[in-house]
Amino acid sequence: MRIFKIAIIICLISAAAYAQGVPVGEVQPDFTATDMHGEQVSLSALRGKVVVLNLWFINCPNCLAEIKELNGLADEYKGRDDIVFLAPAASGQAELQAFLKKHPFKYRIVPDAAALILSKFGIAAPNGELYVLFPMHIVIDRDGKLTVSERGAKGIAAVRSEIKRLLPRN
Repeated sequence: MRIFKIAIIICLISAAAYAQGVPVGEVQPDFTATDMHGEQVSLSALRGKVVVLNLWFINCPNCLAEIKELNGLADEYKGRDDIVFLAPAASGQAELQAFLKKHPFKYRIVPDAAALILSKFGIAAPNGELYVLFPMHIVIDRDGKLTVSERGAKGIAAVRSEIKRLLPRN
């Protein structure tokens, strides 16, 4: 197991040389991942919908503190087919299953997503390493363009405002 973790860290560091973080207004690069139920989710397949992402992990106190508010946000748009709530997690599936029994999260959870998070959403530091500030909130519009990328409670407010702008109620 230790060798596996070291190999992942090496891969993540290698990815740092290539990932750049997408500026607001630019098309977010595609990704495909497997959710907690074993179903594939692809960003390109979600074109035409607003995609709300929450990047998190289970040992992040701020991530945990936000789940109730994020569940409320997902409930506000429940039943709409023009918006998708995804939560790529840096935590493993087994850990997430135990965690979610105590802390239900209404987003579609993508486990084991550390490499995805860093390679697609990482911010390059001057030394070339990638980092992500958790929790991170992202909104991608119907055209696949990044419109919001904010951290923490400020991020939730920005997401709520952006959803209202992109999906006005009749």
